[in-house]
Amino acid sequence: MFTNNTNLPLSIAVWLSNDDYDHNSDPYTVSATSLLKPIKSLVLGSRIQSASSTDIADLIPSRMGTAVHTAIENAWLSKKLPAALASLRFTPRMIDNVRINPTKDELFDGCIPVYMEIRGSKKVGKYTVSGKFDFVSEGVLEDFKTTGTYGYINQSNKDKYIQQGSIYKWLFPEIITEPYMIIDYIFTDWSSAKARMDKSYPSSRILPQKYILKSEQDTEAFVSNRISLLDKYEHSEQSGMPACTPEELWERPTVYKYYKDPAKRARSTKNFDNSSDAYIKLSQDGSVGIVVEVSGEVKFCAYCPAVGICEQAQGYVASGRLSV
Repeated sequence: MFTNNTNLPLSIAVWLSNDDYDHNSDPYTVSATSLLKPIKSLVLGSRIQSASSTDIADLIPSRMGTAVHTAIENAWLSKKLPAALASLRFTPRMIDNVRINPTKDELFDGCIPVYMEIRGSKKVGKYTVSGKFDFVSEGVLEDFKTTGTYGYINQSNKDKYIQQGSIYKWLFPEIITEPYMIIDYIFTDWSSAKARMDKSYPSSRILPQKYILKSEQDTEAFVSNRISLLDKYEHSEQSGMPACTPEELWERPTVYKYYKDPAKRARSTKNFDNSSDAYIKLSQDGSVGIVVEVSGEVKFCAYCPAVGICEQAQGYVASGRLSV
């Protein structure tokens, strides 16, 4: 069930509430993306009998990403695909050789296979690891990410993208044959003015980036380790589970706020990322001010299905580091 606290029109509300994802209710089926989540989130999330009410406005980023994926897939499945490829200077022979999601029997010399949205799975113990990739052309995996520019500039999701892509290659070794993948960043907040002024800023609204995938052996070890942890903590009390790490929680750095006049705290005089520099500044100003340590916010909990029953998350709420 959904709420509509921002009073979005019904036309938009129906779009946001529609879910075409092929969910699997088997408790021992885990997706490639889920394997990247904290173990505590996975274990506690499986114990939630029914999801709490979600406001449809919170679904906007996810649904926009899905809409982009669908549009790309529909373009490749369209009867107008030959015309589109011709407009991109593909020769008639190359166009004739393109095959969408071909079977092994449909492949031939000179074939240009394109695979999209195919789901595969492998058994690991009592669990089934499942995954559906976005796009593969000539053995190269592509993943479409509709996101803000911050993640690209800081490469904050680099390791996650590589691990996810490596699991897809592990699931589809006959389709994904190249040792690298392409992340197609589709930016939602791109600015042409910033691109002209800042060399570290993405130069285009859509920007592909190449990442080297992990070896099959490393990926197999990662998957096996995650599955063993799920198995180990399946029935554990929370106190016996490993705590979510700062990296898993998308924890923001602690800030040390220096106020030269302790009576005026509407705005800090200067912020520091370490206590030493903050207290040096305090000393330089005659030690008349004050340094306030502000612990970093944790972001992942807001997206975790177990946030309502997680004792670690409740501790963050009590300390003011998490708003839910």
